[in-house]
Amino acid sequence: MTANKEHSPLSGGYSPFLTIQKDGRIRDVFLEKADIVLGRAGDCGIILEDDNTVSPHHARLLLENGTWFLADAGSTGGCFLNALPVTKKKPLKHLDTIQLGSTMLIFNDPETVPQKKSDPHADPGVFDFDSLQQVIRRLEENISQVFKGKKEVIRHLIVCLLADGHLLLEDAPGVGKSLLAQTLAKSVQARYKRIQFTPDMLPSDVTGMNIYDEMQKDFRFLPGPIFGNVILADEINRTTPRTQSSLLECMSEAAVTVDGKCHLLPKPFFVIATQNPGDYQGTYPLPEPQLDRFLMCLNIGYPSFQAEKEILDTQISGEVLSRISYVISSSDVIRCQALVREITVSDAIKNYIISIADATRSHQALVNGTSPRATLALMRASQSFAACSGRNYVTPQDVKQMLKPVFAHRLTLKLRARAEWKSVEYVLDKIIESVKLKNEDRL
Repeated sequence: MTANKEHSPLSGGYSPFLTIQKDGRIRDVFLEKADIVLGRAGDCGIILEDDNTVSPHHARLLLENGTWFLADAGSTGGCFLNALPVTKKKPLKHLDTIQLGSTMLIFNDPETVPQKKSDPHADPGVFDFDSLQQVIRRLEENISQVFKGKKEVIRHLIVCLLADGHLLLEDAPGVGKSLLAQTLAKSVQARYKRIQFTPDMLPSDVTGMNIYDEMQKDFRFLPGPIFGNVILADEINRTTPRTQSSLLECMSEAAVTVDGKCHLLPKPFFVIATQNPGDYQGTYPLPEPQLDRFLMCLNIGYPSFQAEKEILDTQISGEVLSRISYVISSSDVIRCQALVREITVSDAIKNYIISIADATRSHQALVNGTSPRATLALMRASQSFAACSGRNYVTPQDVKQMLKPVFAHRLTLKLRARAEWKSVEYVLDKIIESVKLKNEDRL
């Protein structure tokens, strides 16, 4: 069984696969049989060679009623699922981690169509506003099982996803930035990639490169980790501006150009970047064009006393992230994004958004105002927030709720104005007070 096979005889479509990691080597193996033995013996379905810590017949993968299970096959050292010993067969979920000896395996199930109970009164081809609300509720409930005490942050994360934008999480280390991104990735049945940025990274480490194929006597493109659906760009300000700039085309055009050839990125394409504040050592501040590519920027903050106690309670027996699985598919996200664009935005709301943007351009405390791209971002985010609030039209309150997450990271205070104005957020509050909308409460 090799990773170059595209289809599985089990379902007639794409099959789940294992990503096997050993001594820095990584290979993907598709699961093409309903009963697969893993071990060192030559008769195993998946042979884990060059690992003496693995038994000849170590573990089994079983497909039962559409669900894959992991079972110990009488191994010497035992097998572990998400760092817990497997004493009886356990069901596998997308991105679960398996350890057999010193070999690590990741179970990937990004494209298999989930089996759903049929509703005789439902039209399977219809995805409407009610379906959108169900997707939002499932996402919120699933993420809140892991990410505690920050419902507003979870809501804004989903708003950014459905608005087809990208999110920047900026806060102190250890408050859950990466965990939030990983929880979303595990809640959506999609391809998840993580990029850990370091000062020695090159742009090709992100986008990919052309390599010479000795068999074909020609160059072929080797995709980088940016080719996924949910991308965690962890500590993005730890790498150099040269590497940071490699994300510009990816985030703006959803494409990568290497050696003059354009390679399209899959949809949905959602980048969640994390960074520590700029006053931490060893950081490279993101340039303004890069910041402008992020639809929203959020600060998580420290949890409340009760929320932090709940974090301790839920993780006392192990990593809570391993207990959840995906609740929606990547195609659901694309359908939701299309529905969000149909949310009604009246001319009065459009004029209101433009008036706010124009006020930032003439404000004496700001270095520069927001661009038309930021104006469009505020409208898209307001549409998504309205959908998450259960409405198919945008109100002024939606615009106000989205103003700071969308505009604040795009604006900079003048040096001489920092004594009078506390922050950019404070300036935006004053702008909101000064921009009046006729019959605002009726919209």
